[in-house]
Amino acid sequence: MKQSIWRNKKGQIQGVDFALAMVIFMILFAEVIVLSLSYIEPKFQNLDDQAFQSQANQISEMFFGSTGYPSHWEYNLSSQFNSFGLREIGSTNLDANKLSRIHSRGLYALDYDNLKGNLSQERNFGFQLIIESLFDVNGTFTLAQPNSTIDISTTVGNCTVWSFLVGPFSTILYSNRSVTDNAGDFTTTFPMTAIPNGFYTLVIFAQSKEGYFAVDVKNGVFGTETYKRLKLLVQEQENNNGLAEINTENDGTLTTLTAVNVFPFKIGEESSGNETISITSPTTNEVLNLRMPTNGTCVTILTGLNGVNEYSRKYFVFPTQLSDKFGTKFGDDILPNNVEIFKTEKLVIIRQCIFKAVFYVWPE
Repeated sequence: MKQSIWRNKKGQIQGVDFALAMVIFMILFAEVIVLSLSYIEPKFQNLDDQAFQSQANQISEMFFGSTGYPSHWEYNLSSQFNSFGLREIGSTNLDANKLSRIHSRGLYALDYDNLKGNLSQERNFGFQLIIESLFDVNGTFTLAQPNSTIDISTTVGNCTVWSFLVGPFSTILYSNRSVTDNAGDFTTTFPMTAIPNGFYTLVIFAQSKEGYFAVDVKNGVFGTETYKRLKLLVQEQENNNGLAEINTENDGTLTTLTAVNVFPFKIGEESSGNETISITSPTTNEVLNLRMPTNGTCVTILTGLNGVNEYSRKYFVFPTQLSDKFGTKFGDDILPNNVEIFKTEKLVIIRQCIFKAVFYVWPE
């Protein structure tokens, strides 16, 4: 009898042990599932990040490593092309004429949203491209009689600086080539016998001892400034013969349209640093041709006059610099928060000038 009771109690104990074991097993199994899910989710996130980074690399390569197709798409002013790219044909340099087409304030500028659709149809993304000098130059001018003043400062010392003051009707009132001091400063004065109404534009080119270039442009006006829908696009002629092809647009009310191209010159060759052209009673669209250096940098200044008192003026830096300084960054102005941003930063050569390029891409 005692033996039978013992057997029953032993069976009850085994059943309790099994139940406890099952409970513990279920708890551990649930923990494993939770831990597995928390481990797998970041893996999927990482795969998604890797896919975006791969696509961002491809988009960056299109900008810097492709000529686009057709390879001379930049001269098709209708903005039609099959694929986008900024590389120069037969070179690893960037093409200044292609860059002119993404000058955000230029005539025939490519539309940002349309270009995004051309670059990728798989997912939405945003981008921003900045191209700027490796150092900075800043110029100011004060017009006064009998003498006016130009002040120049560079962020590195001992730079060669070229200064041009362009007055109304694109007249070169003053040109000079000098060198900044160790602190990067230079000041000069010049006579002014009269200050007629119109635009006055100071153009400064600076070259560092290492050969890097920087540009500054400052506008001032006496009289009435008007818009007149004045816009321009500056490119080299397609055969690269040392002539600029300047496409222009205005509202059709101008009585005179003038343009001047200024660029660095050798000492004693001031007249070789500029050329001017003037058209009376221009149509709404005119194409002008002016001499330009086959390599290096230049600035084109376009002036419209309506009657004797209304003035319009626009300028175009060639090669285009896409920066805060000139208000010409290409793409979204503000980088987004709380998203992964892919960044490419490199030195690029454009017309034998070295610039810093920064390219951002992010998912939308």
